Amino acid sequence: MDYFARPSLSAIAGGIALGLSISPFANAESAADNTLQKGVLEEVLVTARKRSESMQDIPIAVTAISADSLRERGISNTSELTKSVPSLEIRKGQANQIYIRGIGERTGFARVDPTVGVYLDDLFLPRSDGQLLDTVDIASIQVLRGPQGTLFGKNTTGGAMVVSLQKPDAEPAAYVEAGVGNYAQRRLKAGVNWPIGDHFFTRAAINITKDDGYFENVATGQNNPTNDRQSLLLQTRWEASEHFSLDTQAFLGKIRENLSGINCSVPSQEALYIQGLWVAHPGDTDPANLRAFQENCDANSRERLGDLKSNQGPNPRLQKDLDTALLAATADWQISDTLSLKSVIGLRGEKEGPIQASDPDGGPALWSSYINTEDSDRRSYSFELQLNGSAFEQRLRYTAGLFAMQETNSENFTVSNSIRGIDSQTLAELALSQSPTRPVPGGTVPLVGFIGAPLVVSDFELENTTLAAFTQASFDINQQLELTLGYRITEEQRQSELSTTEADMAAIEQRLLGSGLFGNGTNIGVFGPGAGGFFPYLGPLGWRDDPVSIAAALFPDADGDALHDYPLDPNTRRKDIGDETFRQATPMVSLAYTLPDHWLDGELLNSALFYATWSRGFKSGFFEPRGVDGLQRINPEVVTNNEIGFKIDAFERSVRINGAFYHMDFDDQQLIAVGSDSAQNVVVVFGNAGQSEIRGAELELLWLPSSALQINASLSINNYRYIEFTELDLQSAIVGQEKFVDRSNETFPVSPDKSASLGVQYTWSGDIGIVTSRLDLSYKSDVFYGFDPASYAAFKDSPEKAGQPAYALLDGRLTWQNPAGDLSVSAWAKNITDERYRIGVVAVADSSGTYNQAWGEPRMFGLDLRQLF
Repeated sequence: MDYFARPSLSAIAGGIALGLSISPFANAESAADNTLQKGVLEEVLVTARKRSESMQDIPIAVTAISADSLRERGISNTSELTKSVPSLEIRKGQANQIYIRGIGERTGFARVDPTVGVYLDDLFLPRSDGQLLDTVDIASIQVLRGPQGTLFGKNTTGGAMVVSLQKPDAEPAAYVEAGVGNYAQRRLKAGVNWPIGDHFFTRAAINITKDDGYFENVATGQNNPTNDRQSLLLQTRWEASEHFSLDTQAFLGKIRENLSGINCSVPSQEALYIQGLWVAHPGDTDPANLRAFQENCDANSRERLGDLKSNQGPNPRLQKDLDTALLAATADWQISDTLSLKSVIGLRGEKEGPIQASDPDGGPALWSSYINTEDSDRRSYSFELQLNGSAFEQRLRYTAGLFAMQETNSENFTVSNSIRGIDSQTLAELALSQSPTRPVPGGTVPLVGFIGAPLVVSDFELENTTLAAFTQASFDINQQLELTLGYRITEEQRQSELSTTEADMAAIEQRLLGSGLFGNGTNIGVFGPGAGGFFPYLGPLGWRDDPVSIAAALFPDADGDALHDYPLDPNTRRKDIGDETFRQATPMVSLAYTLPDHWLDGELLNSALFYATWSRGFKSGFFEPRGVDGLQRINPEVVTNNEIGFKIDAFERSVRINGAFYHMDFDDQQLIAVGSDSAQNVVVVFGNAGQSEIRGAELELLWLPSSALQINASLSINNYRYIEFTELDLQSAIVGQEKFVDRSNETFPVSPDKSASLGVQYTWSGDIGIVTSRLDLSYKSDVFYGFDPASYAAFKDSPEKAGQPAYALLDGRLTWQNPAGDLSVSAWAKNITDERYRIGVVAVADSSGTYNQAWGEPRMFGLDLRQLF
């Protein structure tokens, strides 16, 4: 359906759920008659196999959502698909996180590929930052669940999201959409389709989305998270002949947003920075009764501040600045009636400004900061060639092609740690590789120093080159049985260059000694050579003088960049280079059986497809910095999927039920966890879990009890577990002992085991136009947001300690459309019950001991207007 077309009353009133195009009001004359007529489902075409096919005829678990359905649900950004698409989780923030069936990438670091491939009109988008597209000029979105390692290939161990744009055509048309809402929401979308001649057409669209945020940082008065996005999309189509067409697109995007604010809680008092190592912070005056860390966290707690307020201090870098430019061209040549050739060329550039990656202490104090302090530049160039054909009177359908891509990324990452204190009794125990015990009340001799290096500046230069060849063919063995075979071979070359510079420990020591309050440092470097020992406090009252605050005041943040102003030592600069090529084959085989017509009675059962698929997905390895140890190799991850499914239309095509059952084996899953380097610095780094397993089921339902009433529902149930996953125990590593923790019983982070949705839409038509009302209910079970074993233990004790307990959200929308079909007005509300639910960020109960919690949107409401011309 053309985006600008002025649809008839019958086309508008039907609504589309889960990507099913429905026309329930055909030949309707009154609302009463509409209620009596039975709705009829229409065919939905998808391109999940690189050609246009009926969704009900392909052996893939796919959800397709049209532009009309997106508007009916009020979906203005693809992140909102998580409410209704089975097994899909999307977390919007500093790094956009997309998970399908529990498989996702959590950090957004440039060195790590996402696990869900996002494609814009066949063009692959390699980085997660720009993948959550505003739904401007979108024709449809397809979510392909499970590994798509043959036709889509790159970074699709979880699945793929295929976004199709409305294309220019020969009919002049335009539209304007405007919206306002609470929290100063304002939105504008506008577009025009303008043919230049009989064979050359153009199309342009803009999108502006802004609001003032709903979460206040009381330290600055700044609200977050805010939306502030602007984009321009230009497209052309040249139909040189009936056999050849050339499409081009140019996209410019600008983001100036504030990230989500956080609240803080402490899931475990046994964390290293609390009672694990009996570490004192500024404000602590008794090492046997440490309170400063907890009080800092409590100062940013929801219990202390109240609802939708945070206290993250005066200078957190919470703004996301991202500029994107994209150029693409797609040439489509119909060589013959049975053979076509398509080429896709893309160029993309992004620049992201400095941004705070993490605040480990969780409160207003400037104790620990992980910050990208410089602009990150990203460039990618891609080319894909697709040959699509058929033979034997279309019994054989095949696709073959080549894919090449080169991507360069630069990324800066700075870690800053405040000076901390330790009692001489504790230091002596640590020097003997003993786990420390509680110091005596009042302590003995206070010492100040660093746990890990005070400052490490890391600069990445990354170059990735991808080459792949693929083929897939489907053959109709007979009228009921289809066999599909596919094979892809991929070669990924990863070149990584890491330069690191550390603080000048001699200058830091000189400043401490020069104050006259601290003595010469001990030569006991229990926290590694970067820590440079600990310095005894010489003041008369010992711990009661608050020596840690005195020492920390010598290293302020004078320039307000959220980093301590430690001097850097250029002599510590080191460079590590990693260069390796990863190769992997990803085959697939599928067998689909369609029930013969004589088994169908036309009333109870209209069509039924059953399929079984074995497929494999691959994500490249990379090089990960591990503190003073430099770059370490991370193995590729491989997912093997065994799936059976069904697709059924029934009851005179008024009911559609699609489902899938699957078992996935996950080898070398790439996971981020808290650990330490050889110098006992605490580091948050990637590693590989030996084996993991995912078992699950998905169900989607669309039911038209009448032509006026539409009901859609979805359900997904997943069981995620690690089979082989051991990790070095952090506290034991700090004291020089080697002890491993078995994490095989833990669930995956971010993804709930169960999710469900229910949507009910009713449409009434009369002389005044069409009125459509819709309610959508979505449900998520408990979600784990931790990194480490102690966080999981806290989560099992109570989900809110390191995750989010089960919750449900209710959305509603009421739309009036005039009889001419060119004007519509919608009143809407999201999260009608004003539910409070956490959408991240992370719990690290073993090391820093904090759970930083970002909160989802409160009740939102507003008014939208849409005018067609």
